[in-house]
Amino acid sequence: MKDFTNYSKDIINVVEEYNYDTQGEIYNMNFKRWRKNKQNPYAFNFEVNKKESVYIESKGFKAPNLADAEAETLGKIARIIGIAMLIWISIDTVISQLIIQLFDYLGFNIYSTFFNAPLSGGRKEMVIALIATSFMKTIIPAIYLKKELRLPSDSRVMHTMIHPADLVRSLCICLAVSTVVSLPNIYSGSTVQLFSYFMKLDADVSVWGQTEFLVYTVYDIIILSIFSELLFRGAIFTALRQFGDWFAVIVTALMSGFLVQDFSEMPAVILISIVAGSGMVRSGSVYTAIFVQMVYKIYRLAIVIIETVLKRDVFLERNMFMLAVFALSVVTLISLYLMREKREYYSVYESEVPAYKRGFFLIKGYPLPVVVFICILAAVLKMVL
Repeated sequence: MKDFTNYSKDIINVVEEYNYDTQGEIYNMNFKRWRKNKQNPYAFNFEVNKKESVYIESKGFKAPNLADAEAETLGKIARIIGIAMLIWISIDTVISQLIIQLFDYLGFNIYSTFFNAPLSGGRKEMVIALIATSFMKTIIPAIYLKKELRLPSDSRVMHTMIHPADLVRSLCICLAVSTVVSLPNIYSGSTVQLFSYFMKLDADVSVWGQTEFLVYTVYDIIILSIFSELLFRGAIFTALRQFGDWFAVIVTALMSGFLVQDFSEMPAVILISIVAGSGMVRSGSVYTAIFVQMVYKIYRLAIVIIETVLKRDVFLERNMFMLAVFALSVVTLISLYLMREKREYYSVYESEVPAYKRGFFLIKGYPLPVVVFICILAAVLKMVL
């Protein structure tokens, strides 16, 4: 771990006092350079000697305050996070519906309503609409964040697999968590709804014989996992980890959960996102987060297949599958724990400001609180309507 004893208690330099030893050299170099840019409004580069003071109009001579600097930077980051989330919600709930209504008006076999109604129509039209909507709501916020934060490509995402054992560890935790979160939520979710839809389309054709379903399954598991992780564990994560790795892990996980806008899905999404974020930091690569999302989706699809395809002993088959996956994950985790190496896993930001206050600074940044309220309201409406 980096030795901070050389820094006087009277001198604060948040960039230099940060522990960069947990990630690769190129990533750290670019991340540190981005933070040192005084013209960057989203970089927390506070530096002060407590013995010195500056003149502030109407306030007199005062020493710059660390808490004020944190609140100001977090407020600016919260603004772009809020706008990115608002873009996601707008595409997901309004723009996509307007496009569907336009296509329906033009004679395409696809239709829906604005109020808690599932998408309906032809299978090709449905799959195209689902892919287009999910792609737009992920890629457009990502482009906006890239433009605003101006992070170098080598520090926008963690890209060096330093510790492959932590990739395996994260996948095992993902499977164990997937088993637990699936227990109260087996029969819900978009996966089972889409699978059931394709099963009912043509009784003479297997769901796996329908090209549209296979295309969407591959897209959802591979392509969408990549883009969503590059969004949540990319630029936003890097901007937030100035205040500590775990702060960034928790905030990005909560973002993922709120954007689901469904109370039944939120706990699973938040927990899997925490596994993805912490695994990325421990292993050093965003590929870990991507693989975690892929494995989670494959696991949920396997549960859906067991529930909807098997006709005999369905509960026995499902329970045996879940128990076997859980047991294998736990045994592998114990083995990895016994063989673990002693090292620093996470960069910790030491501050006079408690972590919960930093969260308070973040949530105060407009329009983030408004967007969170919209997500919660949408989840409530989905539950009662």
